[in-house]
Amino acid sequence: MTATTFVAFDPKPERPTGPTRTFKAGATILMDQVVAFADTGVSGTVHPATTSTGAVVGVALNSATSGQDVTVAMDGSIVTVTMEADDSAIDAGHWVMVGAVAGTVVEYDPAIGAHAATQAAQSTAAIGKTLEDSTLGAATVGSKVKIIILTSPQHTLAS
Repeated sequence: MTATTFVAFDPKPERPTGPTRTFKAGATILMDQVVAFADTGVSGTVHPATTSTGAVVGVALNSATSGQDVTVAMDGSIVTVTMEADDSAIDAGHWVMVGAVAGTVVEYDPAIGAHAATQAAQSTAAIGKTLEDSTLGAATVGSKVKIIILTSPQHTLAS
């Protein structure tokens, strides 16, 4: 497995898409990155989603630098996203969550046994469901997978 170096690409939103909204970029955002509110919850500002950002908003439909406008596809939108590794494989019908690489996704494992470990290592909630099997990436470009964005309430681990 090679970690992904994120490369912007067209997420190919299908029509009709779910709702979109324009936000301010709080950091450099590349087209197709999963974006989230900052953990501090700055109103109207999004960042590439990581394990330390706040609630996921959706997927960036354009690239933007800090302070610029970024249009975000939200719940109900069907888009293609990048997985965290070049050899990531996931089947249609599985859930995804934010990966360790900013703006990427990994498979969400809702199984109770693996749930706590996966949640602690990655993110806090499923953000979408795959509609097709993933296509493998190459070198450091992550695998791709088509999802429907379905954000869910954020969960935290019990202490």
